[in-house]
Amino acid sequence: LNMIITDMRPLSMVEDEGKRYLDLKSEQWSLLEELSAALKPFECATVFMSGQKYTTVSSIPPLVKGLLKSTQNAAFESAPLRAFQLTATEQLQERWKGETFFSDTAPNTVILATALDPRFRRLKFLSPDEVLHVQTKLQTMVLAEKREMDVQQHGSCSSTSTDTPAAQSTPPATLLDSLLGSDGEDEDRASQGEDVHTQVRNEVLTYFGEKNLAKEENALQWWKANRDRYPMLARLAKSYLCIPGTSTPSERLFSAAGNITSKKRASLSQEHVDIFALQLHFLQHLPLFPRCFASPLPTSLLAVF
Repeated sequence: LNMIITDMRPLSMVEDEGKRYLDLKSEQWSLLEELSAALKPFECATVFMSGQKYTTVSSIPPLVKGLLKSTQNAAFESAPLRAFQLTATEQLQERWKGETFFSDTAPNTVILATALDPRFRRLKFLSPDEVLHVQTKLQTMVLAEKREMDVQQHGSCSSTSTDTPAAQSTPPATLLDSLLGSDGEDEDRASQGEDVHTQVRNEVLTYFGEKNLAKEENALQWWKANRDRYPMLARLAKSYLCIPGTSTPSERLFSAAGNITSKKRASLSQEHVDIFALQLHFLQHLPLFPRCFASPLPTSLLAVF
């Protein structure tokens, strides 16, 4: 549309044997200009979500809310653009409701990724009750992650303990001590469980209590610098923030692989094709970890967050 408006409109008056091409009426040119302005936020969001050198999945809910706000607040003069405004609003709300509302029965992968992004951790696109559910869900996931780490550590300790002399065991409790509850193993185990719950709860609450990171900052760099403060959340963030928001990076890889196996390289073996494809994939994703944010966020769409 921009090319037609900026380049083709002056040529619309060119005549060829008495015929005019692209000779649109004045109101039609105005309609094209208005449509181009209406589609500009969608183009900005599409270009940003197609990137692969920064995290994108956590930006989906803020972008959707930003597109809704910009579309609803736009003042269109023509009837076709007002119809577009209504249809675009309905489609955004219908197609992306699973990524902008929290549900106890849904995977909520996008919302959890957004919660683990320090730029959007306040989750302003959700209601207070939904934010509380997200925090509770993260506490449960962090607790499960902590238990898994403890199991792995105990397994490694038990494997190395066979090479060292066994520690002196404590004398067994008497029957009377067991009946009177003086045996403190259960109490120690319960106290240890409470300590883990308290540690996890404090880590999650402290994380959500901080201010949002600036939109232009790199979330991955922030986690790298703060992984010692939030060790359990950092493990979850590493698993969620690496998810691509679109299939564009993989489509680029498929196109690149098609260029590798061209007719001029028909003699390449399968092993060499795999090596070249792996090297290309690595080079394309190398800037993601741990280099800085390579593309600025569309702040015009995310200013409210």
